[in-house]
Amino acid sequence: MQVLSDKDFPELRKHFSIWRKRFPMFKHDVSRIERIVEEHIKQHSIALMYHRQTHSKQYLQVAQQELDEINRVISTVEKLELMAMLSR
Repeated sequence: MQVLSDKDFPELRKHFSIWRKRFPMFKHDVSRIERIVEEHIKQHSIALMYHRQTHSKQYLQVAQQELDEINRVISTVEKLELMAMLSR
């Protein structure tokens, strides 16, 4: 899964529930990952709000960095998910 804009956030949240059901032993880890991603989503929203207020491109760059961090976390989780599926 790749997050390209804030329109993808609801789909990402659905993935968390899928991960919780698929890996019930790691429910705590999924909730920790969810908190990390939610914090990045919050920072992304704040950066976009500042951009709308100031029209500064700096805040667009900050928002893009937050999306990149979200994608990095998701990529790591998907790799771990693949390894868990292969180990069965």
